[in-house]
Amino acid sequence: MPGFSSSDAIVNALTAGQTFKTNWTKQFNPTTAAVAGEVHTLFRGAGNPGADAIFNTGTALTFQGVTDTTTSAGSMQHGGNVQPTFYKSLAAASAVTSAATTVPGWMVLVDVVGFYRVTAVTTTTAQATTNTLGFGDTFTADDTTDTCTYSSTVNIPSNILTGTRVRLTTTTTLPVGLATATDYYVIKVTDSTFKLATSYANAVAGTAINFTTAGVGTHTISRLLPRYTNGAGVQAIFFNSNATALGAGTPNLSLGYTNSAQTASRATPTVLPVGKTAASNSLVLYSGASGAGKYNYTVPLQSGDAGIAEINTIQNSTSYVSGEYSVAMVKELTRVPLNVLGQAAERNLQFDYPSLPRIYDGAALYWVYMSSTTTPANATFSGDLTTIWN
Repeated sequence: MPGFSSSDAIVNALTAGQTFKTNWTKQFNPTTAAVAGEVHTLFRGAGNPGADAIFNTGTALTFQGVTDTTTSAGSMQHGGNVQPTFYKSLAAASAVTSAATTVPGWMVLVDVVGFYRVTAVTTTTAQATTNTLGFGDTFTADDTTDTCTYSSTVNIPSNILTGTRVRLTTTTTLPVGLATATDYYVIKVTDSTFKLATSYANAVAGTAINFTTAGVGTHTISRLLPRYTNGAGVQAIFFNSNATALGAGTPNLSLGYTNSAQTASRATPTVLPVGKTAASNSLVLYSGASGAGKYNYTVPLQSGDAGIAEINTIQNSTSYVSGEYSVAMVKELTRVPLNVLGQAAERNLQFDYPSLPRIYDGAALYWVYMSSTTTPANATFSGDLTTIWN
């Protein structure tokens, strides 16, 4: 697999021009100031890139994948597609603010994999979601090695990871040993090849299905998530995705989900996140002052879980009266602490932890701001991101 194994490899990539730098500027929630301990998404903040116009659109309770080319996504650019030839990493990041009383705080860079829109906020029972395996790529099969090769990069196929649940379709006939309308699990071989297993356990163990023909026609492999496709490291956040504040109410918030080991019927722990009453635009609903039900920006997971492969139910236990919210699935990439007003904070990801986090083709990059003090409406943040690939 491509990647950086030495400082010389980084120098060679820089010399070859395999790097990209983007400047960004985002405004904080334009309607309500934050209090200490609250977390807000900057998805809809004005600036460069412009505000998103997607997180309160689309069919309610249906998973909507997000990429950097999704119309009106408003995510930050990172140099375009480089897979499967290259492996892209985040090399450096910086952030600064001169807005009074905004610091200290944390800038958190996340890749938003997708989201579910919740419009029935007066419903207090668990609402079932729809998860259609909609990201599909064509492949060819080699029955002598039981290996499949992506024959198209239209939907960034090399993002599929071991353990990902997939289904297959074909225009004519699948290889003998494989079937449509059947769950399979990926064994990733390289960024352009894979094998298939009958279960998650077999995928992890590397026990592949034997098929005896290559099949006829055009074959397609489909999965739910566009990136981090087995769900490892993927977390969830509830946030107000609408310019209108949610109505009065302090509901417990919970999820039913399938974890990254593809185990269903997992649930948010007993001490549930509690949503803020009249939660404002962009607020992570359960963030705020300390106390039961107040958390960091991600929803706590059931003990032992390493991530979310799909969300199956979403619930607010009492009515929010009016408004709507969204539940986003995100992967955190890095954090930039802001401690001094007007002084830029920088992260060198070659040496800092996490070191050179991977940026997949299609990554939809956004900032989340964690306020440690009062943060005024329309506070402006700016900085840059640098990616590098080899």
